[in-house]
Amino acid sequence: MQRLLAVMAIGLAMIGSSGSPASAEKVDISTVSCSQLLESIDKGTDNDKSGMGGILYWIAGYSTTDEQGSVIDFDGLAKDFDKILAACKAQPKLGLLTVAGKNLGANATAHGAGAVDLATLTCEKATSTSAKDEDGLGFILMWIAGYQASDAENKIFDTDEFVADMEKIGQYCGKNPSIGLLTASDEVMGEDDSE
Repeated sequence: MQRLLAVMAIGLAMIGSSGSPASAEKVDISTVSCSQLLESIDKGTDNDKSGMGGILYWIAGYSTTDEQGSVIDFDGLAKDFDKILAACKAQPKLGLLTVAGKNLGANATAHGAGAVDLATLTCEKATSTSAKDEDGLGFILMWIAGYQASDAENKIFDTDEFVADMEKIGQYCGKNPSIGLLTASDEVMGEDDSE
């Protein structure tokens, strides 16, 4: 459980820096523009860049289709994010979610051999993540937050809610190490659908 909470802190660092749309406690993802993405990459701090990376992973989870299920492919997403960046450079006034919709979800790069089905990632494996894999787990947690938000059709990313949910998932995982991380998120974040 301690490892998951430590990684949660990394996830917060991804979205908690000043000067970017990710710095607010609540971010309406539908209002983030391509120009904000580009500015964060060109002029932002490392935290700003990580924050926008976290937002992209959130959007990827939000955009996942039923056919894609709970599979995440970091290599495929890197290609898709490059396409999003190129499209944003060509049309910086567009909304990031609009551009992402043309490159993620049904339009995403097909999953490759390195894809991981998060339904098979257990709490035990997530909580025993090595230090070198913490960034990846942080991005997985952002992806899961977006994935869960899509069920509720909620485009607001709330850092306080994210922290609370990750703490609950960490506690749930500590008590249920053999349960899947995605199942744990369903148990915790699924409650938020009615709010």
